[in-house]
Amino acid sequence: MAVTGVLLLAACGGGEVATRDTTGMAAVPAVVAPRPATPSDSACPRDGAWKRCALEDRVVKSGLAFKPAGDSLRVAYLRVPGVRYKIGRTASMVAFFYRDSLAAAADVTELDRFRLTPRGDTIGAWPSVPSEVIWSGNLVAVLFDASGTQRERIRLTIAAGAPQPLSEEAKAAQAKAAQAVPQALPPLPAR
Repeated sequence: MAVTGVLLLAACGGGEVATRDTTGMAAVPAVVAPRPATPSDSACPRDGAWKRCALEDRVVKSGLAFKPAGDSLRVAYLRVPGVRYKIGRTASMVAFFYRDSLAAAADVTELDRFRLTPRGDTIGAWPSVPSEVIWSGNLVAVLFDASGTQRERIRLTIAAGAPQPLSEEAKAAQAKAAQAVPQALPPLPAR
């Protein structure tokens, strides 16, 4: 029975099998996948402007299956290229990250707010009709083929605003937590 369980775990886990130590407690898997940068990392600065890492972290935390598609999209009337994302199985999003909110406003204010196309444009430059257009600060996001739930979660996530700079108290607490030595918990006997 135990051998079958280990074989099943190895088959489903891609070869990563958690081993047991001598005390009977489960050991940590040997291979740990690196996590993407989050707003709390120094690689993703919290300066009040949207960054790719902040958007990706927020949307994933909202509970949606969200990943970069690996390419970009150029639209003739927008000055910056858009980053493509896949949402769930069928929906997608293109996010345009501007240097600041004024640059985004310069591109977006003259466009149709529902389709993000020049006013009077009946064809549009998009692969399909946008489900929704969301603008927050220096970020403009265009959703395609999104369900009502997906649109609502993305809208709430982006409308909450970009991660703001940490207060001095929060910076001090973060530095203190980084310096703290993790304490080992005593072994728990099996009952």
